[in-house]
Amino acid sequence: MRRLLRAALRRSSRSAKGRLLATGAALVFLLLPLTPGTASAVEPSVPYWVVPGQPGTESDLTLPGVADRVLGDSRRWPEIFELNRGRTQPDGLVLTEPAQSIRAGWVFVLPEGATSGEIRIGAPPTATPPAGQQPAGQQPDTPPADRPQPAAVQPAPPVDGDETLILGLRPITAALLGVGTLLVLAVVVLVPILLGQRRRPAESADPAPASGSRAVLDRALRQLATQAGQAQVYAALIGPDRVSLRLAPALPEAPPPWQARQQGAIWEAPSWQLDQNLDDSGELPLLATVGTVGGELAVVNLGRAPGIVALTGDPAAAMRVAVSFLDEIARHPAAASVVISVVGTLPAASTAPERVRVIADAEYLLTPSGDRGEALRDHLVVVTAPIPPAELERLGALAAVSEGTAAVLVVGDAPNAAWRFAADADGSLDVGVLGLHLDRPAPRGRLVPGRRG
Repeated sequence: MRRLLRAALRRSSRSAKGRLLATGAALVFLLLPLTPGTASAVEPSVPYWVVPGQPGTESDLTLPGVADRVLGDSRRWPEIFELNRGRTQPDGLVLTEPAQSIRAGWVFVLPEGATSGEIRIGAPPTATPPAGQQPAGQQPDTPPADRPQPAAVQPAPPVDGDETLILGLRPITAALLGVGTLLVLAVVVLVPILLGQRRRPAESADPAPASGSRAVLDRALRQLATQAGQAQVYAALIGPDRVSLRLAPALPEAPPPWQARQQGAIWEAPSWQLDQNLDDSGELPLLATVGTVGGELAVVNLGRAPGIVALTGDPAAAMRVAVSFLDEIARHPAAASVVISVVGTLPAASTAPERVRVIADAEYLLTPSGDRGEALRDHLVVVTAPIPPAELERLGALAAVSEGTAAVLVVGDAPNAAWRFAADADGSLDVGVLGLHLDRPAPRGRLVPGRRG
């Protein structure tokens, strides 16, 4: 009799053990969606740079500032933007627009040839570690339920004969397991929903422009259009806490919050005093970034040139400047109505070919017909191939009478150029008559071999 009782108890224990294992496996499968995957691809070894500062705070840097710091050339910011557009940053945010705020702790993948001493080589910090190389303290993946467990489950204690079992478990045990399962399901299902609802208002709100960015200048120009539409801006500087406009002709009387300097040739205003509740009218469509002045972003209005803008100096450097101007204008929302024509060949480095039409003969622009009427209204013309001097002179005359809505950019010298910008092979740019003394590119640093993040 005793042997029969012990055998029954052993069978009961084995049965209870099996049920506990099945329940534990079910809970493991419920928790799997909460565990980080290990099958994602590991990013290759690349040069990258981490924005300095307290992670999560807004940085004073802009994309041209990043390009100047890590590449030695602020005009190469489009390369950094294209490499990092859509990448999820460590704080969960994503870079989607050139004028978007940059935050400390963000990681920028850099193009080939980046040589700043702060650059690291390796997989960016957001990459998933390879399988089998978990960080210290991380536990390996839970083994499958059908694999023998390292620790035996203790057999269930005998139950009273008059106690009702639920799936072979005591009522209190079954109730606790049921409550635990419901809690796991609540965590898996409800928490992502609640987090998504909390994120939506923040994502739908328009982010404030970063200090020193083109977005601050756009806001300043919209306010200027409502206050002093007669002000003609040919250049601007955007610093961490101010906007400085260069006017021609000078206007000694400036409406608040603007302050007139140098007999009205310069208007300045603190960034925080600019109106943030303005529509999108009044922006200048032909603004192009030329570098920095004392660390402040320098932008020129090509539409204010009384004729042709010639890019002289080193031919390859001049072409890079032309591509930078073309791509910046093609991307900016204020220039959506601007027609962009290239006379010659489209530079291969251009990233906005869908906005650009290539014309073999400048005579097409000089012969009004149909909807072209006034040939150079709302138009950017980039001349990359030699054309007859008479055609250049006619193009310059049309740009001069366009009331600031058109610009003609010539790669190379032009006898009748109104503005001449000299590009050097080291990345420096001299904007000549505009009176802006641009910062020279920072000395290129040295890569630290073998350094990984």
